[in-house]
Amino acid sequence: MTAMNPVAGAVLLLSASAVVGILALIHIRTRQRVDGLNLRLFMVLNFLLANVVSGFAHVLGWSKDRGFYEVLSGEPVGSTSGLTTAAWATLLASCALWAGLVVPRPRLFPARAGSRELPRRPLVPENLYSFASAHRVGVGGVALVFAAAGAMGLLKVMGATTDQTGGRIISVDGGNARYAFLAGWLPWAVTILVLALAARRRATGQAVWNTLLLVGGLGALAVSATWNGGRAEIAYVAFPLLALMLPRINILRWPLIVTGAVAMVVFVVATTSQRVGATTDPWSFIDWQWGRFSMSAWAANHTALHGSLHGETVWSALINVPLALLHFAGVQAENPFRSMVQVSGYDLLGGEDQIYVVPGFSSEMLLNFGMVGVVAGYFLLGLFSAVISDAYTRSRSETNRVLLATVGSTLVFQGIVGQLESFEVFVTLSILPLWGLWIAERLFARPYDLGQPLEDLPAVAGEEKARAPARC
Repeated sequence: MTAMNPVAGAVLLLSASAVVGILALIHIRTRQRVDGLNLRLFMVLNFLLANVVSGFAHVLGWSKDRGFYEVLSGEPVGSTSGLTTAAWATLLASCALWAGLVVPRPRLFPARAGSRELPRRPLVPENLYSFASAHRVGVGGVALVFAAAGAMGLLKVMGATTDQTGGRIISVDGGNARYAFLAGWLPWAVTILVLALAARRRATGQAVWNTLLLVGGLGALAVSATWNGGRAEIAYVAFPLLALMLPRINILRWPLIVTGAVAMVVFVVATTSQRVGATTDPWSFIDWQWGRFSMSAWAANHTALHGSLHGETVWSALINVPLALLHFAGVQAENPFRSMVQVSGYDLLGGEDQIYVVPGFSSEMLLNFGMVGVVAGYFLLGLFSAVISDAYTRSRSETNRVLLATVGSTLVFQGIVGQLESFEVFVTLSILPLWGLWIAERLFARPYDLGQPLEDLPAVAGEEKARAPARC
């Protein structure tokens, strides 16, 4: 029996992955469960774009720009590039992600009485406690201080860059790393400031004010995030603010969403054109940024030639933040393990200091643990995303919600296309202002203001009362 051609096999497996992804989207959308962040939908959509769509673009030759690794090498085509392994990894990962996102968690983690119960409908802003709004002067003043420090850090980094590509700063000298952290805190200072200025309760006439605040905040976020990327980074920092503010602007919500989506598409096209040059290849605008399928093939080929990393990049990620804290304290301690981008940089670009290639989650799991790692990793990623989404849904604190939305945003924009090391930094050091706000609420908020019980909205309760039989 003649073996199936690797390209035909990859197309078949990618098609099956697409079917699994579409079924997952339908299942998630029709589950009749409250999902305030829609995190489950975003995770599946991102997986489809990063691995399945980019896989078709690579294998079928839709894209002329295939990134750093060619998946169609060998005779027959694709036989020596890890193409088949990458296709199988994509199919198994899509199934594992779906399972992790929708596994019946109440059986694994029984719900307790009170705040751990999921509400039957989304909580509106009126039912949330806003520490930022209740202490506007204090929180707003601290946010302004952080914003000034972040602006200073941004100016320092822009003036001391050692490598810049298309307006994006790749790295800074060691002495300027602290300014990079300050610049990274600027978006969260803007977010906190917007929350402090926003009205605590929605009312006629306030939607315009909240819309102006949101538009101004998004503009400031766009400026503050362009130095270290500009496309996914802007979406990453905007996601938490949109999650908190969109419910406050009522009828203006959809016009703002449509206008913002158009503006973002224009910005992505302009930025990508600036970095890759003039191109007539429309797929390059997606595949150049999100193409992680070919990197899975690279990981499979790299493992076949050099063996498994046995968790090396995972250990590098786990100790990265502690080592960074020691470095800031003046203690020089080197990481004995290679990070994911060091491995790919050395293999693809010839040096571990070439850190421009981020292979993505599938590649990292393949390199470290093989196909078992891919399945286990995506199941845990889906499960963790579901936990964050449900925690956001039942949280009565606006501070909790902005922190959970930021972790959720990190999962969407870094979990599948990024690396473990960057995820750890993003949810710790990079969002210290948000952690500071969370600690301040724990210390200074009035206990009886930390949220309302999970009850029906007044209008709904009134309707149920009206339907109840009259008592004599």
